[in-house]
Amino acid sequence: MKILITGINGLVGNSLYKLLQNSDHKLFFSSRNLGGLANYKVDISNKGEVNSFFASQKPDIVINCAAMANVDLCEEENELCWKINVGGVKNLVDACKRHSTHLTHISTDYIFDGKKESGIYNEGDDPNPQGYYAKSKLEGERVIVDSNISYSILRTILVYGIHEKANIVTFVKNSLEENKTVNLVSDQVRMPTFADDLSRACIEASEKKAKGIFHICGPDQMSYLDIGNRIAEYFSLDKNLINHVKTTDLNQKAKRPFKTGFDLDKAKNILNYMPTKFKDSLDIIF
Repeated sequence: MKILITGINGLVGNSLYKLLQNSDHKLFFSSRNLGGLANYKVDISNKGEVNSFFASQKPDIVINCAAMANVDLCEEENELCWKINVGGVKNLVDACKRHSTHLTHISTDYIFDGKKESGIYNEGDDPNPQGYYAKSKLEGERVIVDSNISYSILRTILVYGIHEKANIVTFVKNSLEENKTVNLVSDQVRMPTFADDLSRACIEASEKKAKGIFHICGPDQMSYLDIGNRIAEYFSLDKNLINHVKTTDLNQKAKRPFKTGFDLDKAKNILNYMPTKFKDSLDIIF
């Protein structure tokens, strides 16, 4: 099959490249600009670029990793956020409809408000996005679901792995190694997702053309403070450099859900999803 991966230079894009590069699929790697792993320039918010690529290459599958994901910046740049996270998705949907292409799209736990006591959400739970990023991602989902195309939407949580841009694991590890203090909240709880796990789920959903919404995350429910302490312990770094703070201490522009996690039964049953334990993922990465 011919597969286009958008946002190839991001964390998940890099992981997909690693997992697919020796496959039998014909692969196209795109980003807003050429360079890095990108061999095609496809800005998903540019309808002309999207249509031109589809007309010339006619992909069977698109795995959309492109998004504006800086939640605080999305509060400041509403128009740009909507242009990418909603307009860009609509451009892909329209092209997929014309060319009978399957769209696999990555979404987020932020569409939920995090007020559920257990913090464990299934695919049928009602969303209640709190910030502009979350609202844009939910609207992107709705554009896909309402389009009647072949689609898989994979919602995920706090993705981590090795990448030049910081994520929770690399940020904490690098900061502690440099003897820098780190502020980590104890009142925001997540089930962090190993990037390779998410990538495998994207590939499985794409190859099966598994229609619907799937929840993908790791098996460990932890606060950011817990995550930091586990990283410090794993690498034998100084936990005293980690400051225990509350969300209200941080003055973050975007509201975040306090407690999120996913029921993985659907993904396990349909996508054969097997999440990697946090410690085991560190063994793999490092």
